[in-house]
Amino acid sequence: MIFINAYIKYLPLVYIAITAGLIFSLYIKQTKRFIKPAVIFVIISIILKIILEFYGQYYIWSHGDASQGLLPPYTPINYFMGYCAYRFIWPVLASILVGLVFIVLAKILNKYFGQRFFEDDEPWHIIYGLIIVGHPYWIFYIFAVIISAVAIYLFNLIFQKIKYGQIFSLYQLWLPVALIVIILSDWIIKIPIIQSLKF
Repeated sequence: MIFINAYIKYLPLVYIAITAGLIFSLYIKQTKRFIKPAVIFVIISIILKIILEFYGQYYIWSHGDASQGLLPPYTPINYFMGYCAYRFIWPVLASILVGLVFIVLAKILNKYFGQRFFEDDEPWHIIYGLIIVGHPYWIFYIFAVIISAVAIYLFNLIFQKIKYGQIFSLYQLWLPVALIVIILSDWIIKIPIIQSLKF
């Protein structure tokens, strides 16, 4: 149980370190090399986290006098599996599904507008950000990226760094905003609408 608690507790710190490294790679133009391995690592780490959470939940219930009744042979295993799936798998799936929707939309927009909106590896940035911030923080994350983009666009427009109507890329925003959301997660979860969506 000590290992499980430590793994779950310190996993966000690992994500912070990886994301900081990816942000650095943005500025030396090496992100394409690292983003896919980072996504794969994060998915594997989350799968391990889910397995450990299942085991930890079973351990806790099996050692409680009242909660033993929620496990076989008193209760079908389906109850335990359903409870754990709702608590531990669904929040991850929600973020991944949103990420897949964004990837499909990015590919459609690029196809119809001559690759003008998204870089080739940008969908990987999006899904990486959505997975590491998780549910329900991805809602705040998406709005934070959009608001940041509008603010930067207006700033550049006012100071004539870009022309009106010029396309503004979100490529440089996905990773830094994800890092900020992870760091501020304790504050973000206090926002009523975000808190109400937590599993």
